[in-house]
Amino acid sequence: MKHLKVLLIATTWALSCAAALGQNAPTQNKTAQKATPGLITGRWTVTFTVQGQTVSGEMTFRTRGEKLDGNVETKHTGRGTLQGGAWSQDKISGIYVFESHQAIAIAGELREGKLAGVFRTEGLDGKWEALPASTHP
Repeated sequence: MKHLKVLLIATTWALSCAAALGQNAPTQNKTAQKATPGLITGRWTVTFTVQGQTVSGEMTFRTRGEKLDGNVETKHTGRGTLQGGAWSQDKISGIYVFESHQAIAIAGELREGKLAGVFRTEGLDGKWEALPASTHP
C-alpha cells in the first residue's frame, strides 16, 4: 500500500512537471510526433542537484515504443528501477523506486544530445542532467 501511495503521488507530480516543462503526457494520438526509438537506449552519466548539493550516478534506459524501462544508481540512493517510464516527443518521465530510499519522480527532455529536467524526492524539488556515458568520463 505504501508503494501505491508513493506511486500515485509521484505520478501526479510527474504529470505536473511535464506540464510545467511544456510537455504533453504520452497519448494515444496517432498524429503526435514520436521520439526516435532507441535514441536514449544505453548508459547515461547523471547528476542530480538539490539544495546546492550534487550527486552523480548512472542511468540506463531501454525503449519499447513509448514505454521506457531502466535503472539508476548513485551512492546516495543505491539502485532504483524505473516504473511507469514514458518516452515520447523527445520527452521522458517516470518514477524510480528504491529499496532504501524514497521514490524519485523525474521529467525531462532530450536536447542537443543531453537529457535534462526536474525531479522530486523526499519533499524536495531539484534538477537533473545526463550525458551519454560514452561521452562523459
